[in-house]
Amino acid sequence: MVHTPRVRNLTLAAAALFLAAASFGGSALFQTDRPGADLAPVGNAAEMIQVLQGNQTVLWTSLSRGVVTSYRVQGWASTIDGNELGGAVIVERPQDGTAGVIDFGEKPMTVTFEVSD
Repeated sequence: MVHTPRVRNLTLAAAALFLAAASFGGSALFQTDRPGADLAPVGNAAEMIQVLQGNQTVLWTSLSRGVVTSYRVQGWASTIDGNELGGAVIVERPQDGTAGVIDFGEKPMTVTFEVSD
């Protein structure tokens, strides 16, 4: 019985360290459900990246210890002369992985940031 609390405490400490290490890398997804609406974080995205959205640009800042290695922006599909067009897509690797501006020309449907530690 004396060893049970010690093992439990070590297991909880190891789990906390694993979760902290995992939080420094991964993907942060922001999306919206309709054209013209502001992006909203999905899951823990708001803990990793801060987003400030205008009508044509998205300003972002990394909140974690990691840096943004790339981001993917997807626009809304549109129809021209009865032909359905896919939404525009931008994939970029920012020079400064801590903050930047995405000039997309309109409010996008999704923005996904890849963050590495």
